[in-house]
Amino acid sequence: MKVSRSLLNKIDLFIVLIFELLFLGLAVWAVEIGDMGRFFTVLASMGIILVPLAVEKVLKIVLPFGVKSIISMSLFLHIAGGVMRWYWSPTFPLYNQVAHFVSGLAVGLIIFVFFIFLDAYGIRFKRSTILVSIFLLMAFFGGLWKIGEVSSDVFYHTYYNDGLSNLIACDFSHTIGSIAAVTVSWLYFLSIPEGEGLYYLAKPFKKT
Repeated sequence: MKVSRSLLNKIDLFIVLIFELLFLGLAVWAVEIGDMGRFFTVLASMGIILVPLAVEKVLKIVLPFGVKSIISMSLFLHIAGGVMRWYWSPTFPLYNQVAHFVSGLAVGLIIFVFFIFLDAYGIRFKRSTILVSIFLLMAFFGGLWKIGEVSSDVFYHTYYNDGLSNLIACDFSHTIGSIAAVTVSWLYFLSIPEGEGLYYLAKPFKKT
């Protein structure tokens, strides 16, 4: 039985709503522990995860299922890791790696959405080119992210990296996330009817 795009979109929106509530809890906790810097980061994140919804509204499109919720999850994991100190907790030894995996998946899907927009304006690429581009761009952005974390540790005395082993583990997790993004993108391709372009994935559905 094929699930309608309308239902999938409602599920996506419900998940985003859940993360908004979780972010609200993080904001309260950040104030409780006096971490005002991360409090404002939480507020900014609550706005950022609404950007995809605003894009849908303005452009009259519907993003593929999972894009909005994965972006929300990625932001939540990174912000919660700092607010709740889960990054450095021995209770969650693989938390940083999980966060990097999800962020790799999320950014990879954002890149895929960028190709959807290009397709809407008649700029089309082969499917293989899109998939390879997602992986290569993710490798580039992953490198920039690690440079940012290392710079933060050096100049602002944070503790996002715990030696070479941690750096390798995070890069490995990020790479696996990139591969997951490529896999999900390939599954999106399979859902496109013959004769339709990539923009089909963002076409608004008829409300019933």
